[in-house]
Amino acid sequence: MTYCINRVHLKMTKLIDNPDNALALKLLRSEKIFSTMFQLSPVGMAVVDSNTGKFLEVNDAILKSTGYTKQEFINLSYWDITPREYEAQEQQQLKDLEATGHFGPNQKEYIRKDGTKYPISISGVALTDIDGKQVVLGIIEDITKQKAYEHKLEHFALYDPLTNLPNRRLLSENLQKSLAQCKRDKKLLALLMLDLDKFKPVNDTFGHCIGDKLLIEIAQRIKGIVHREVDTVARLGGDEFIIILPQISETKDAVKLAENICNALSQPFCIEKNNITISASVGIAMFPAHGNNEKTLMKKADSAMYKAKNNPEYSFMLFED
Repeated sequence: MTYCINRVHLKMTKLIDNPDNALALKLLRSEKIFSTMFQLSPVGMAVVDSNTGKFLEVNDAILKSTGYTKQEFINLSYWDITPREYEAQEQQQLKDLEATGHFGPNQKEYIRKDGTKYPISISGVALTDIDGKQVVLGIIEDITKQKAYEHKLEHFALYDPLTNLPNRRLLSENLQKSLAQCKRDKKLLALLMLDLDKFKPVNDTFGHCIGDKLLIEIAQRIKGIVHREVDTVARLGGDEFIIILPQISETKDAVKLAENICNALSQPFCIEKNNITISASVGIAMFPAHGNNEKTLMKKADSAMYKAKNNPEYSFMLFED
């Protein structure tokens, strides 16, 4: 480690000239062990000047993550690779160092040489070098893979794995937010519950693999019609779907969209050279006319959907008391 060890080594050599000074030999060996660990560590490590923020020494792991050469890196300060939005966190880390002598682990981002950002977990401890200079030893772990895994888990928790539509949990969250917004803006909201007709015979005739692919195609057709950013198309489970239409002006807007969805789904699907025809039944509940909360609107949309399913003249129905 160029910054520390060479200077430590010169001082230690003078002490070792005294054959009775076994402590100096132990210290030198410890320094060499630390230097080896520092350089070979798979986790980024750096020594920073406490007063200037300049990097005094870094290991290969942090160079690999950032894309800098060592010479380039030691001409930088931590501010050069830290996005400005983390300024408050940096100030808190300095306060923690003064109060306790260490900080972290904290999560933030570093800026690579090419300008892209990557997530890190950083910890630090205040030290005094052999010349009395105050430095910080930082442990900087690249957590890109960890964050990607967390994002994947979060996606699985909120989205249907087959259709990639929002699942029941995200549907509930979106509906709560949409209802709150419509209450503030005094706008209408429509909740459409869609159930496929005679989907079971498709699975029985063509197999579940074809049935799954059909569900994916159905989801895409619905999304092709329901395309506003504020709208939500979710899979409730099985062959049931929910559509949230917030911020609409009239009930007839929801009725027209339900009609368009039913017409689109009545067109044949071609799945692995199999022509499949299916239909859907849709129930519509309106906020605030039919309810002002999730439970009530879901119940009334479900009731309207079953009325449509049991009435061969209609593929969609608006809830009626």
